Amino acid sequence: MILQLIKEEDVAEVLEIYAPYVQNMAITFEYEVPSLESFSERVHHYTEQYPWIVAKDHGKIVGYAYASLYRNREAYQWCCELSVYLRPEVQGRDLGRTLYSALMDLLTLQGYYMVYGVITLPNEASLGLHNQLGFSMDGIQENCGFKLGSWHHTAIMSKALRDFESPPSEPKSIHEISNDVINAILSKGLLH
Repeated sequence: MILQLIKEEDVAEVLEIYAPYVQNMAITFEYEVPSLESFSERVHHYTEQYPWIVAKDHGKIVGYAYASLYRNREAYQWCCELSVYLRPEVQGRDLGRTLYSALMDLLTLQGYYMVYGVITLPNEASLGLHNQLGFSMDGIQENCGFKLGSWHHTAIMSKALRDFESPPSEPKSIHEISNDVINAILSKGLLH
């Protein structure tokens, strides 16, 4: 298994992993599976700033994790929201932790300070992952999303990536980090 930054040719396979979450679960609050074109635009937009990491097992993408904007106001620029999606056959095998750990290492290098997980409840696996990685529970938003015929709560969990400096430097784009450094971080997450 290898970890690498997403490439254009990976987008269709990543969408294939995401689609069942949209269609069958409240884990994402998106109602319709995006078209390949709109999903590709989404990936391109996010990856201008943030890393998207894919896990490949014998050439097949089995999971991915990415960071995105947490909130739109300028003062939030040192924060991001994390997401991870896995194929069913690799769930429970520590891949989510591996992807999240590599993602947080990259975000730390970029100059981010806080990361957030927004978890639709109930989801013991995701809560367990965030707890294992040192996230703290910030609170529960009750009945904040309606999907698949029910209202759903979300948990907000957070983790500081570094000590807080004042004033902080503006976060770097993932493209400002050298490929050698990125590859070293991703190879640390290599699974055997």
